Amino acid sequence: MNLGHSGKGQWCIRLFGGVFVSAVGLFVLNVGDLLGQVNILTANGDNNRTNANLNERLLRPAIIQPGTFGKLGAFPADGQIYSQPLYVSGLSFPDGTIHNVLFTSTMHNTVYAYDADLNSTDALLWQINLGPSVPSTMLYNGYSDISPEVGILGTGTIDLQAGVLYIVSESLQDSKPIFYLHALDLRTGVERMDGPVVITATVTGYGAESLGGQTVAFDPSQHIQRPGLLLANQVVYVAFGSHADESPWHGWVMSYDASDLRVQLGVFMTTPDGEGGAVWQSGHGLAADDAGNVYCISGNGDYDGSENFGESLIKLSGSGVALLDWFTPENWQMLSDNDSDLSAGPALIPGTHTIVGGDKYGQLYVINGDSMGELGSASSVGTQIFTGAVLGGMFNFAMWNRPDAPYVYAQGEQDVVKSYQIVGGVFDTTPVSVGALSVDVAQVGMTISADGSRNGVLWETTGDFNDPSTPGTLHAFDALNLANELWNSDMNPDQDSLGGFVKFVNPTVVNGKVYVATSTAGVVVYGLLCGGRRPVRRPDRFPDYFSTSMSIGGQRPELIFFELWPNAESECQ
Repeated sequence: MNLGHSGKGQWCIRLFGGVFVSAVGLFVLNVGDLLGQVNILTANGDNNRTNANLNERLLRPAIIQPGTFGKLGAFPADGQIYSQPLYVSGLSFPDGTIHNVLFTSTMHNTVYAYDADLNSTDALLWQINLGPSVPSTMLYNGYSDISPEVGILGTGTIDLQAGVLYIVSESLQDSKPIFYLHALDLRTGVERMDGPVVITATVTGYGAESLGGQTVAFDPSQHIQRPGLLLANQVVYVAFGSHADESPWHGWVMSYDASDLRVQLGVFMTTPDGEGGAVWQSGHGLAADDAGNVYCISGNGDYDGSENFGESLIKLSGSGVALLDWFTPENWQMLSDNDSDLSAGPALIPGTHTIVGGDKYGQLYVINGDSMGELGSASSVGTQIFTGAVLGGMFNFAMWNRPDAPYVYAQGEQDVVKSYQIVGGVFDTTPVSVGALSVDVAQVGMTISADGSRNGVLWETTGDFNDPSTPGTLHAFDALNLANELWNSDMNPDQDSLGGFVKFVNPTVVNGKVYVATSTAGVVVYGLLCGGRRPVRRPDRFPDYFSTSMSIGGQRPELIFFELWPNAESECQ
């Protein structure tokens, strides 16, 4: 029984008696069907924001090496990509075809849907432009890392059941910047859910840029939409931060009815009676727990524990985004004065209300989301602050939620990558594993891929985001032994060159491939290369839906996977 070929290896069925069965008169399945329909529908992989895909069964440390793994191609784009590519498995299209689809968006305000398995221009399924982008020079001075235009900056989010991609564009209208919230049909790109809508908001307060000392209105010219969008509680959440803390600015979180974008359900602003508190999160999406609560972090700005909540981990109510609780480190003023603000996260340990975050001072935070402690210190109940987790500040981390304990992977500046355990809710400050080589900047992308608790790989993108002409680097590390770098794109630069590095953007790892956004080369695709093949018995991987009642000739089939192996070029197909 032939189960098809999808560029990831070849599957077949063999009876226990040793007879191979062809596909004649039987059925054909895609490899994705056998492995399960894996989707990456939101920034950081899921609403816990762990930067992990624990359903990756093809990419294992043993076969990620030069000659076996490398660059397969690239999906072109009309501008820089600052958003994480999203992935939908087995999407049915109006013409009856079924595709694994990669969605990506650019700073030129264009959204693309590509067949994720083709790795070429022939893969384009649809594209749509959402209006003229905003020239960077209109928004700020001296902020060189986003240039020359701002369009779609934050990662969108997908409602698979509704078949919709929610995304925010910044467009130029009547010579002024304006933000739109869109709901695009996954199959056609057509606007749905009564979108697009102009994003506006006003709160009561006398803070920076207040109107008559009574209200503060959202000013598109002073804010950027960097955090990934959140879909939870049948609500779409959108957050905004500043242009490098250029005054006046605030942090904003707005919620919209996912079925009718014209209905704004709530607005939360971090500093209505002050200034600052950007919700920027290094591009991380807002997190949501199983009770429907929403979490965000705010940066440099005012704090008084009453109306202003700069430098805080913040818990908001579901649809209305009202303040429920918060944690603000007791040294918040120092962090703010020295631009060492909260910068990484938030993320939730899956299945818990434990929040993990980080700052530009190199500290990791572990906070009890059910009792956050308000203004507190490491001695607060349920609060742990680990100073010196990394050097030079932290902008990103990844989490591998293993049965023995969650592993947190963090990267500092002029520092090596490290992993730590959270055992029984307690952070162990001794690294479990430490890398061998330091990186120049900490604004990296990070993703864990694993098959549950085994075959973990840490994927990390590094480079100089201020110099797009210098290619960045994609690294693959053994997640249990970070000193073991399995492969990187500089080992064979002529073949595997990445293109311009974009800070904060995480690789999307799914179904045997790694999709990496760049500032110069679109989305670059890496995966297993053509090589020798040998059969490997995998009866433990046989899909549950093949029961004994489906046996052939009274025998239950055995699954055989022809894996890719190096050093057998004569057998390449």
